[in-house]
Amino acid sequence: MALTTLRRRAGVSGALAALATMALTLPAQAVPVEESVYAGRTVMSTGHLDLLYVDVIDGQNRSITHTELGNLDPAELVLHAKPSVASRTVSATVATLPGMKAQGETYYLLPQTSQLGQLFVGFGYSSALPSGTAITHQITDFEGAGELIAWQNSEDGPLPFFGSHESAPAAFTSEANHEHVNWGFTELGEYLITVTSSVTVPGGEAETLAPATYTVLVGEDLPAADPGTDPGDPVDPVDPVDPVDPTVLSITGLGHHYHAGGIATLTAVQEPDTGIDHYHWFTRADASAEWSVVPGAEAGTYSFVVRTADHGSQVKVVLYDHDHSVLTESDPVTIAVDDHGNDPVNGPTITATLPAVDGALTLSVAPENREVDLGELTLTPAADRFAAEGALKPITVTDTRAGDPGWSASGRVRAFTTIDGSTLTGAHLGWAPSVLEASEGQSVTAGPAVAGTLSGGPGVGAWSVLGQAPEGAGRGTTQLGAELLLEAPTTLEPGTYTGMLILTVI
Repeated sequence: MALTTLRRRAGVSGALAALATMALTLPAQAVPVEESVYAGRTVMSTGHLDLLYVDVIDGQNRSITHTELGNLDPAELVLHAKPSVASRTVSATVATLPGMKAQGETYYLLPQTSQLGQLFVGFGYSSALPSGTAITHQITDFEGAGELIAWQNSEDGPLPFFGSHESAPAAFTSEANHEHVNWGFTELGEYLITVTSSVTVPGGEAETLAPATYTVLVGEDLPAADPGTDPGDPVDPVDPVDPVDPTVLSITGLGHHYHAGGIATLTAVQEPDTGIDHYHWFTRADASAEWSVVPGAEAGTYSFVVRTADHGSQVKVVLYDHDHSVLTESDPVTIAVDDHGNDPVNGPTITATLPAVDGALTLSVAPENREVDLGELTLTPAADRFAAEGALKPITVTDTRAGDPGWSASGRVRAFTTIDGSTLTGAHLGWAPSVLEASEGQSVTAGPAVAGTLSGGPGVGAWSVLGQAPEGAGRGTTQLGAELLLEAPTTLEPGTYTGMLILTVI
């Protein structure tokens, strides 16, 4: 079919209106758990993570969990789904899922889209594995207060991925290196989900990985640990069988005297060092007053602004074990304030707060960059396909997180369509990513070029890496781009084909 016979122009108008500003403005938060049954583990109740994730560690494929706090062994992590944000009413369509409760009843949801104050849980694999790697995740053991079902919303209704009920799929396979699903739980309580994953790289054989068990608690509060019995003599934290000499706790850094408005910085010192760092600091107005705990002062150092009224006040520090029993406490130190007769008026304190987990990872598209027109699809010299070329306008990644864990930005186009319903899959689009700009100190690399399906590649119909930065070199602002090539078969119906590039960054 010659191009000159087309009644309507075959073009791509606004073909890539990019998804704007997918920002992770609520970084994952580690919930204090030392007084719960999950002491020593990381509990996450908000934020983005890939629960089922395969990475290459020391040359070996391993099942880990990829989070904003870093990579974690599944045994180290607990997902905390709070009913105050996770409760949902079963709809008519959700009720059709295998193992789900009846319409109108309550279930608990970790949604497939990012929502404020909730866990955003997905799956995927590291860029160290080749594009097109297929991973199968299978539930091989399950203990839970109710049923689990994972599904994805689609135009044809909910699409089950896997679940715990006997009528649910026990496994699913995906080539996506980053995807999200809904995670539904039918009852309050704890769920232990053991998943065995197998990895098949393009042209290779399936490799079965060691099973991993994932813990999910559906409940508003963490269950408290057994308070235990009298701890008795201090014990060696490494070998709890062998008693050790009592630890002496003291305070260093006390100044001879302070001026009003100055800073006092006190440090706890253990002799010998127990390796435990669970402190609380206490103050009192004078030696005859009652002690009061200092809110938030739980580290080995306590710093505060000195006021004239602090003269004669006392400070002590107490060391606790992991069961919150007192191991030892310091002798009090006394604060002396002396402005040498020139006592200033003590005015108001001035406070500004930076959250403990500061910064954010954001991906954004400026309004002027949200449309890319590749122009007309024209017949190639070989006359075996239509093609249109162009360039992606800048995509901005900004990382201000203090931990500088690195990031990876990916994109995909699910499909193109004309206004009257003719379609073309996103696999027909290929790209060659590039780094347009990067901040000083960043080390950003472009993702690999991906050929469209007519050129023998998988195309950008699946998630494809646009750019990435390693740990320690990702903070700052980067602009990413890509050369685009859309190829279509000669049987393509005439029309203007439009698709949308969706983006994610982790």
